[in-house]
Amino acid sequence: MQSETKQCQNCKTDFVIETEDFLFYEKVDVPPPTFCPECRMIRRLCWRNERFLFRREDAKNGGELFSGFPPEAVLKTYENKDWFGDGWNPLDYGKDIDFSSNFLSQFKKLFETVPLPAKSSAGFMINSDYCNEAGRLKNAYLCFDSDFVEDSGYTVRVDNIKNCFDIHEATESEVCYEGVMLKKGYKNFFSMDCENSVDVWFSKGLRGCTNCFGCVNLKGKSHHWFNEPLSKEEYAQKIAEFDSGSYDAVSKMQERAFDFWKKFPVRYYHGLRNVDCTGERIYDSKNVKDSVSVQQGENIRYTQIVSLKGANSYDSSILFMGAENSYEALTCGEDCYGVKFSFNCWSGSRDLEYCGYCVGSSDCFGCVGLSKKQYCILNKQYSKEEYEVLVPKIKKLMNEIPYIDSHNRKYTYGEFFPFEFSPIAYNESLANDYIPKVKEDVLSIGLAWRDPKDKEFKVSCAAADLSDNIADADEGVLKEIISCQDCKKAYRVIASELTFYKQNKLPLPRFCHNCRFEKRFELLNKPGLYNRSCGCVAGNHGHDGLCGVDFQTPYSPDSPFDVYCESCYQKEII
Repeated sequence: MQSETKQCQNCKTDFVIETEDFLFYEKVDVPPPTFCPECRMIRRLCWRNERFLFRREDAKNGGELFSGFPPEAVLKTYENKDWFGDGWNPLDYGKDIDFSSNFLSQFKKLFETVPLPAKSSAGFMINSDYCNEAGRLKNAYLCFDSDFVEDSGYTVRVDNIKNCFDIHEATESEVCYEGVMLKKGYKNFFSMDCENSVDVWFSKGLRGCTNCFGCVNLKGKSHHWFNEPLSKEEYAQKIAEFDSGSYDAVSKMQERAFDFWKKFPVRYYHGLRNVDCTGERIYDSKNVKDSVSVQQGENIRYTQIVSLKGANSYDSSILFMGAENSYEALTCGEDCYGVKFSFNCWSGSRDLEYCGYCVGSSDCFGCVGLSKKQYCILNKQYSKEEYEVLVPKIKKLMNEIPYIDSHNRKYTYGEFFPFEFSPIAYNESLANDYIPKVKEDVLSIGLAWRDPKDKEFKVSCAAADLSDNIADADEGVLKEIISCQDCKKAYRVIASELTFYKQNKLPLPRFCHNCRFEKRFELLNKPGLYNRSCGCVAGNHGHDGLCGVDFQTPYSPDSPFDVYCESCYQKEII
């Protein structure tokens, strides 16, 4: 089939469906999309809250619980131990199909009725109550989109880490702080895009380095200070002169390092060990296109965030641990297969459509909260023969009586759930991290916005009044309610965090965990690619004058960095 240009029914811009896209849609037996790739991404991510916890009612036991769902959301939540327990049966909420009304509205009524887990988690969660969209955590605090984490706090999008704080996108690392894009690191502090590196500070783009400070684009080096080679003794003297426990000293050094980083060219995208890939932050992958933050992916397109393997999927967000053959899926993994138009389904779930929070289930359509069930529709049990007759009829119903939202967007079979069904407001969702919008713009396109309710905490200490040096801080700080230096909201220092700062001679933070996240997140390129050319003019790179090699890059034209093609960038590595 030839490529085809369509107009997005949401943003009204034109987008292209290519031949390879049609082949995928045919393979998974779905119609081509009517939303452009970016609007499809936003529509999914509007359903995912990663970093905010709310107090809401425990629908089973009464009282309050912490949840990823805001208290205004019209749904029922159980504590996770109760939701995963045997004290209730999701089939008790089963409904007959009404073939006289649109199917998605029937799903919405079911979704508002069936109990949901207060937090999205999987596997063991030991002493990690204040974490969400995570699994297999031990002694973790405010860790989100994190797996296999121990003795850590304030992490987002990490796996297999231990004793780390304030980290974004890291894997197989230990004793790291204020880092972004770290892999197999040990004692990486205030650094980004480093791999197999040990004892590095304020550095960027290091590979296999040890004992480096303020360095950029080094490979296999040791004892370097702002890219200057030093003897082991000279380096030790420099380190001794730098007071890493002083907030003032660290702040000044961080500013110096950021200015130094800008003097060096950047590769046109972040990624390693890939074959035929386009996008950003792609590692150990093959044939991944137009995607961002993918670890061990294969045959994937228009997808955001894959960790611990994912394959043969389109238009999905947050796939993990072997997810395969997914389409328009959100937060699905643990060997799930063939999940379409669904969210939060895992543990070997197969061939689910329009489902939410289904675990270890297969061949279900429009279901919520099922565990180890098969051949169910709207949480009602059917035989295999009945199921196989009813599903085509439902798809026909969805096309003949589509759901039409408040902005006249039509949802036939093949569309993910409507924006307005999400219990999460836009500014509470991951969509706002990737595509920030102001309240007026959000409301104008029919998405929800919720003004945050400031919690009433009696602040006992301003951030500016904290001890400058960690050597002067004692356990009394654990009792303080601190006012963030930026947003003025309250935050605390927990005991394991203080121990970490003491052991590694790091100053107390002056910003709340959310402001710290936002500062790290600013260092990352967001989804979206630009057509640009290599800006290298070096005379020793095998070209005369401007290199000019064309590529697609996540670096926008107004980026402060010089963006180089692969060949020119590699010649800059020392």
